[in-house]
Amino acid sequence: MEQRLPELQCSRKFSKIFLIGDSQTQDAFSEQSGWGSIISNHFQRRCDVLNRGLYGYNTRWVKLVLNQLIDEANVEKIAAVVIFLGSNDANSKAVFPQYHVPLAEYKSLLGDMVDYITDLGVSREKIILVSAPPFDEEQWIKTLIANGDAPLSGLDNVTLKLYAEACNEVAAEKEVNSVDLFSEMISKEDWKKYVCDDGLHLAKEGGKLLAEMLIQKLDKICEKHTTWFPHCDSIDNENPTPSFGL
Repeated sequence: MEQRLPELQCSRKFSKIFLIGDSQTQDAFSEQSGWGSIISNHFQRRCDVLNRGLYGYNTRWVKLVLNQLIDEANVEKIAAVVIFLGSNDANSKAVFPQYHVPLAEYKSLLGDMVDYITDLGVSREKIILVSAPPFDEEQWIKTLIANGDAPLSGLDNVTLKLYAEACNEVAAEKEVNSVDLFSEMISKEDWKKYVCDDGLHLAKEGGKLLAEMLIQKLDKICEKHTTWFPHCDSIDNENPTPSFGL
């Protein structure tokens, strides 16, 4: 009689790294920035990386749907949560009122999101807040014109810096991890190469930089999440079952 392997609840096998944010996150697995793909590759067979980026969303809207992204049902599987918001919030109210969230409200909403996640039972050391990156205004205006929009950027790096600082402040106040992408990029003489041709989103170089910064944090957070299943070279071809601890 053929030996049957015991039933496994495979959905419980792999822990999850959640990426929550706007289009910078929705595009995390694209060829353009690819930072989510880099992280996923780094944690293959250890953690699944789930993209919950929502194009055009600000903190106000993400907070409203956060309980549909993370709830009690998946808390035990959470290895880490990355929240990357601010690029849309920082838009000028006069130019893009639908995206703009005042700085004080942005900070409050970000804190509320951290509180919601920790209230579910996720420990603070598993949460990472990422600040919005700088943008290339000249390229962004070219993109607006090409799309038939008025050549009003609605953004500036002085304002984005304020939102980045607010993000870092929330991380410090809530005692969670932070990645200051804005400061890291703007400190480089050639920082514009980290922004793609549309002037707003991360280019491949920017995605690689963000992935490297996040992996430094995630490696510590996920150090107990070891590789699932034995290496192929260690499996006994004649009698494989014991190799799997079954």
